[in-house]
Amino acid sequence: LEPVGIGGVTVSQATLHNADFVTERDIRVGDTVLVKRAGEVIPQVVKVVPELRPPDAVPWRMPDACPVCRQPVTRVEGEADTYCTNAACPEQLVRHVEHFVARGAMDIDSLGEKLVAQFVADGLVADVADLYRLTPADLEGREGFADKRIANLVAAIDASRDRPLRRLLIGLGIRHVGGSVAAALATAFGSLDALATADTAALTAVDGVGPEIAASVAAWFAVPRNRELVARLAAAGVRTA
Repeated sequence: LEPVGIGGVTVSQATLHNADFVTERDIRVGDTVLVKRAGEVIPQVVKVVPELRPPDAVPWRMPDACPVCRQPVTRVEGEADTYCTNAACPEQLVRHVEHFVARGAMDIDSLGEKLVAQFVADGLVADVADLYRLTPADLEGREGFADKRIANLVAAIDASRDRPLRRLLIGLGIRHVGGSVAAALATAFGSLDALATADTAALTAVDGVGPEIAASVAAWFAVPRNRELVARLAAAGVRTA
């Protein structure tokens, strides 16, 4: 927003919440809007002033593809948010690796947030499968990496190859697949290959898996790059069954 004083505070930004909020109020770039501070605190767009709308303003629409990796985006029916489902999307990569190595997932405790960000920035890790391709030679000479730290990290990564399937499912970061759902899916299907080919009917037959979770799982495995990631993990010796 162009800065405006409201209740003694200069406001220059306001959250538009989600695509439905924008569409329902027909908010367009260049519009003049009425703003208030909800609860006298949070700036909120109340409505558009249509008579002040620029003649070339066009309705906004959500992109069909992620602006970073160009893979299709998806929105689950009944939800407000739109997501990129590509596990290798660069903008999601650091957080995805952090999630993958976390204690509840693959439990590689030698890999912290700063180290993950460093590995991604330096091109050592382009997806979580690359963790299993790291060698002592990749780490030698890096700041803070003495022989013992290198050995500990390589050993921690190697030990994670044999985590149970449910832990790997959690690590993959499939939406709505937390600990209990991952355990149920691992028990029902027994392997990532079987899970990858399951249709929504087979998925919803699993206790605790409803239509929303089934759709999320099916959508994740429908993305070619996600299936390639699973294949690379298996090739690296990660337990997938």
